[in-house]
Formats: sequence, C-alpha cells, structure tokens
Amino acid sequence: MKNLIILIISLTAPFLSAQLFDDIENVLAASTKDANILFEAYTAPLGESFTYALNSGWASSAKTHKKLGIDLTIGLASPSVSDGAKSFSISALNLEQLTSTASSANTVFGAKGGTTFTYTLPGTSTSQSVNIPGGIEDELVMNSLPVPYIQAGLGLFFDTDVIVRYLPKTENQGAQVDVFSIGLKHNLMQYFGLFDKLPLNVSLLGSYTSLNVNYGLNEASPNQQISVEVNTFMIQALGSLDFPVISIVGGFGYGKGDTVFNMLGDYTIPLANGTSITRSNPLSSEQTYTGTYAMIGARANLLFLKIFANYTLQEFNTLNVGVSVSFR
Repeated sequence: MKNLIILIISLTAPFLSAQLFDDIENVLAASTKDANILFEAYTAPLGESFTYALNSGWASSAKTHKKLGIDLTIGLASPSVSDGAKSFSISALNLEQLTSTASSANTVFGAKGGTTFTYTLPGTSTSQSVNIPGGIEDELVMNSLPVPYIQAGLGLFFDTDVIVRYLPKTENQGAQVDVFSIGLKHNLMQYFGLFDKLPLNVSLLGSYTSLNVNYGLNEASPNQQISVEVNTFMIQALGSLDFPVISIVGGFGYGKGDTVFNMLGDYTIPLANGTSITRSNPLSSEQTYTGTYAMIGARANLLFLKIFANYTLQEFNTLNVGVSVSFR
C-alpha cells in the first residue's frame, strides 16, 4: 500500500506543480463584489473538471465479485477541457466598477496572458489597475488536467460490491490533497432467472466523493491559501459482456458536483493613490454542476490482471485508463 501511495503522489505532481492560482490575489484591488465575480469566473472550470473526473471510471465491467472477492485498481481520469471553458466574456459578468478594453479574459485553463481592468478610486480621479492572471493551457496534458486515483472493491452479499477510493492527505509543492469516495455496485442479472448464466451482466452503481485541496499562495505567509472542496454524486446503469479474455462495457447515468473555492488569509493590497487596503478571507465561490452522460469501454482479462480503458461523453469528455488486480 505504501508504494501505491507513493505512485499516486508522483502522478499528482503535475497538478501540484501547475501553479494554478499564481497572482490571483491581484484581483483584490477591485471592490469586493467585482473581485468575487472575477474569482468565480476564473476558477469555475476547475471545479467542473474535478466533478467530471471524480464521477468517472468507477467500473470496467457490470459484473460483481463473488462474496469476499476483491480488486485493487490504479487509474487515471483525464477530462478534456472544452474550448468554452478556457475564457469568459467580460460583458456577461455585469461588473460593478471594472472595465476593460478586452472582450474576454482567460480562465484557469486558458492561455498564459492575463487581462487588465481599470476603475476610478472612489473620491479621487486616480485610475486603479486590476489584473487577473492567465491560465495553465500550456501545461495541460493532452488538453486535460488528469486526476489519478486508487480504488479497492470488495464483494458482499446479494451480488453487491462496495468500492472505496482513498488518498490520505499528501503535500507536495505547496499543496495538500486528500480524497475519499465510496460506491456500491449491485448486479441485476440475479433477478432474471436463466439469463444470469449468460456472459451478459447488468448492474446499478452509485458513488459519493469528497475531494479537498489546500494550495499555498505565498511561502512567506502560510495562512494565504486557496481552499477547494468538491463533493460529487453519481448514479449509473451499466451493461457488459464478460468473456474470459475481454469485457465490453457501456452505461449511462447522471452526475452532480458541488464545488467551493475560498481564498483564505490576510492580504494587504497597495492602491494607485498611495494607500492600501487589508482584507481577510476575502473571496469565496460556490458552483453546482449537473448532467447526464454515456460511457463505453473495454477491458483485457489476463488471469488476475485487468487492463482497462473507457471513454465518457459529457461536457468535458473523459478518458479513463488503469490496471487492476482482481480475485474471485
């Protein structure tokens, strides 16, 4: 297990080193309302990407284990970032004070270039600049921010598996990440008499996931952080043809994700008129994503070793690949 955790940490390293929120604190020079609007527009696609990744890849077959059968899986979910998620329209934001000569600005997944906004400081004729950073488009892996996972399944009574994903709190390059998920898969073929002797399996699967990320913005000020909380729920119907050497699986379902981004800590922001403002825990954003999806995939069955890949059609189409060791 220790070696698996080390592997997961190494797979997570590209995400942790991507410098997702560098210079985001510059938006604090705007009014509280405008700063929150920009913060939400900038970070929203990241929460959406996490939602789609965490709700995918839960099964490579509709078949369940025999009682006390087990499997251990290492997988990687790779949601493809849509073009529309890489920028946002400035005019659609209805900003209170800020204006910009640009028509759009980059999100966290957009190009490197930042965007400058301006407004006149209240009670003065001084123009204040507010900069929102560019994104990490150049650091995406095949247009995706991959999310690795480790998963274990256990066969219970009544053709039901309990599935757990777990990553203990790990720290790397200024970020702390932890994940806990639980799912249940129930095989329906047991209710169809002689049909349960066929290689066909049909099941229902539901899951809940909690992801927490704390990202340090400034090594000199440890309390300055971005906190990300993602809670997802998914339910899907699965069907698979399971032969000795290969399994073909497909399914459709519904998923939901609730994401919360908070900027934590104390910040002193210099203004153009020589004064400054201080803000504590200044920004917060909450988003909910829902939608239906369809999935298709295949798995090679090499005795106890299973190698799988599946593709989920949704707002961010998601590729899952992985390998598992399975008994019974």
